[in-house]
Amino acid sequence: MASKLLARVPWLNTKKKSEAIVGVALYADVLRAVQLKQKKQQWFVSDTAELPLNDSANYSKALLKLLRKISSDACDLYVVLPQSYYQIVQAEKPELSEQEITQSLPWTLKDLVSISAENIIADYIDYPIQSTGQKAKINVFATDKQQLRPLVSELDKLNDCHLQQLSVKETTLAAMTAKDNYARLVVYQEPGDEPSVLIIRDQQLLLNRRLRGFSALQQQPDETTLSHLSDSLGLEIQRSMDFYESQLKQPPIKEILIQGIDDAQAVISRLQAFQTTPIVEFKPVMDLADVIDPKFHMALAGAYFPMLEQA
Repeated sequence: MASKLLARVPWLNTKKKSEAIVGVALYADVLRAVQLKQKKQQWFVSDTAELPLNDSANYSKALLKLLRKISSDACDLYVVLPQSYYQIVQAEKPELSEQEITQSLPWTLKDLVSISAENIIADYIDYPIQSTGQKAKINVFATDKQQLRPLVSELDKLNDCHLQQLSVKETTLAAMTAKDNYARLVVYQEPGDEPSVLIIRDQQLLLNRRLRGFSALQQQPDETTLSHLSDSLGLEIQRSMDFYESQLKQPPIKEILIQGIDDAQAVISRLQAFQTTPIVEFKPVMDLADVIDPKFHMALAGAYFPMLEQA
């Protein structure tokens, strides 16, 4: 699911597969990369690298610099976009073929997103919950062609690394959770940005909310500020759980997972005092995750799941 999202971007390079795979996660203030190589039919992490981003308008130049830093070999490149590059909306699923739905998305979304219809590039996944008497729905991911083109065009000039795929944080995160019938609420905060609340079951995205007013969680707040932010975050978590369990009439959340928040244990301790659902730090269900720093997990996932498809 995660690896197929936005795979229809028209400028992607489809050259012959390389022996090395590089996954890159783009954030508001940093880029992180993981390179995978194969030896005796076993994939291993050959290198990791990160690069601070001083100007979010220059992702393409920073990405080229990062690629030169991490890889001197030919590679297949898989990029997980920053959350600022796309919007997520829910819509009714038209009674059309998959291809026809994709082609119609720019006009379906024109009143739902802040992107001009002629500049929309979109993809979708089926929404797994269908209420009685209501039409089937889809989660749609839309990006701006004008914003995306400089990044893709610059990478297309590379002779040794071939851009194969673009994906988004939410579905990549979903692919990193357990594949079972238990729902988990994930609080995810990427560097330099606000947190999101996601509910995931069987690696499918059931709910997604981007929050506001919590950026200080990444700025080593004092105890009073941390306590206030944790209390406010706890309210947002409870609202999401209430909506999922009461409005969508779904079974209770199994656990709450915290990912990307600095000093996560302090936040968890504060939240757990007012929450009966277990709260723990997010640990990806993904081979090779335990051999690298957790801050590289998203970049690893960008390379890991496409690698599984190639196997």
